Amino acid sequence: MEIETGDGTVRRFGPGDIMLAEDITGRGHISRAVNHRPRKSIFITLD
Repeated sequence: MEIETGDGTVRRFGPGDIMLAEDITGRGHISRAVNHRPRKSIFITLD
């Protein structure tokens, strides 16, 4: 999976990788499947 942040930074994540999104304000992000392969994601809210 690729994630593009609001400032244009692109990062690629593979199976088992973890991403912590601390900045949840601004323009948001775009996520893309890599090589058109299906993916499953889980989102957990931390208080």
